[in-house]
Amino acid sequence: FFTSGGTKSNNFALKGSAFANLRKGRNHIITSSIEHLAVLDSVKYLNERFGFEVTYIKPDSKGNILPGDVKDGINEKTFLVTVMHSNNETGRVNDIKKISEISGEIGAVMHTDSVQSLGKMRGFNVKELGVNTAAFSAHKIYGPKGIGVLYIKDGTRIDKYMHGGSQERNMRGGTENIPAIAGLKKAVEILIDRMDEDVRHYKKLKSHIVKKLNEEMGEMIFFNSGEDNSLPNIVNFSFDSGKVSIDDEVLLIKLDLKGVAVSGGSACTSGTLKPSHVIMELGRDEKTALNTIRVSFGRCNTIDEVDYFVEVLKEISAL
Repeated sequence: FFTSGGTKSNNFALKGSAFANLRKGRNHIITSSIEHLAVLDSVKYLNERFGFEVTYIKPDSKGNILPGDVKDGINEKTFLVTVMHSNNETGRVNDIKKISEISGEIGAVMHTDSVQSLGKMRGFNVKELGVNTAAFSAHKIYGPKGIGVLYIKDGTRIDKYMHGGSQERNMRGGTENIPAIAGLKKAVEILIDRMDEDVRHYKKLKSHIVKKLNEEMGEMIFFNSGEDNSLPNIVNFSFDSGKVSIDDEVLLIKLDLKGVAVSGGSACTSGTLKPSHVIMELGRDEKTALNTIRVSFGRCNTIDEVDYFVEVLKEISAL
């Protein structure tokens, strides 16, 4: 089903599942504490407005949501489990297939926010994962902004989310954005042709930046995402507040003035001075969370740009 992006796809899946289960005797939702705000705000709304109970699974020290913790949180009233496939800030990839199996044992709907994963790893397949619903966004694969997709497995009970028309097989009212859908189609075609090349490129850049950062700033930083069990295009690290003092409010501004575009957390929270909830949930203090940098690579990034970033970062951190 076509939506306007990942946020609407997540809202569609979560609220649609919840409304389909109103007054059905099962009112419990399981999610993780490090989800994108499109998920966290949706389940908060369902809790506050409709009384759905929510259990938040915390990550381990590496940022993984463990299937065993999800299983421990499930009860006879659980109707929905929503855990992201990969974290948009750390790049950590969760064992969604195992979590789907656990959810399926009690007949709960399994939703996964897959916005960050599509195009960044080989072998991604919603059918193999066993999920009921999955959210995607075109701009993450070089498609146009403002178009997304919600996958719904046949037989999954989801209430209509947008009313007013019979579009999308009477599941989402409103005129479809045909030009954007065509752009999404083209982006997928290009992605299929160059997936292997993209992944090799991302891995090369990630390996290089980790090596350079360790060589040049190893005592000043620590990584919140590793090279194992993680997306190849994301590197997340924090400055050790006990060893270096950096004005967290101007760190990203100084990088931007040098022509470096990175973020301190999710792109959707850019411009705020709040620490990343994801990094805080990993057990970091607020100062460390504010002094965190998320680097995400694209097709056009180069080794020279990585080297330039590290040199600029050294210069700024020495001020």
